[in-house]
Amino acid sequence: MSKKDKVLQNILKRVRDQNPDTLNYVIPNLFTKKLKSYMLIREDLNHIHYLTEKLIEFKGGANPDERLNTGIWYSVIIIYGKCFTSNNGGMSKLEKPLFDTAPKGLMETSEHLLDLRNSFVAHRDDTEKEQALVFLKIPKGEELTEDAQYQISSAKMPSPSIDALKMYLALFVYLIAEVEKRIQKQTQKAHEAFFSHFTAEQAQFFLINYIKE
Repeated sequence: MSKKDKVLQNILKRVRDQNPDTLNYVIPNLFTKKLKSYMLIREDLNHIHYLTEKLIEFKGGANPDERLNTGIWYSVIIIYGKCFTSNNGGMSKLEKPLFDTAPKGLMETSEHLLDLRNSFVAHRDDTEKEQALVFLKIPKGEELTEDAQYQISSAKMPSPSIDALKMYLALFVYLIAEVEKRIQKQTQKAHEAFFSHFTAEQAQFFLINYIKE
């Protein structure tokens, strides 16, 4: 059994164990690929919404830890970029037309996040977002030797202000609502496709409840 198959088997067992009072059917990927894609995107958006709320909370605290705050912010950027990134598995991703009916400024906010992902977090580039200087330290009164110390002093973009983070929250709320619309549409398609191929009796073969260990 491959590592991927083992992961899927563990998911099936978790579904079985967490839902003992319902009949649970696994729907083949053939019918649910787009639905699964949008559901995973919704999970990611809900996750970064939560992280951003926590970041606002931490930044408003008495002694904010900028290292921790920056680490959380980097996670938000990376996960957000993932929602818009093409993949080899053929999974759906978010596209710019999502913003055709968006409130003013949300598309620009999204593009800024994606730029941070591409030019700062995922790749190192020579921009104002990250700069550094290497300098040589020699004790006063001493001569330059092979033991001289070379050190670095860097400046990196910090986590955003609380006001800016609230703008990002508005972006995430909008996208979650738009993704929910796509989930509803794909759910109906998957349901119709599944039951156009299988009878109620045949569907019993997809029951998770009786999966063996």
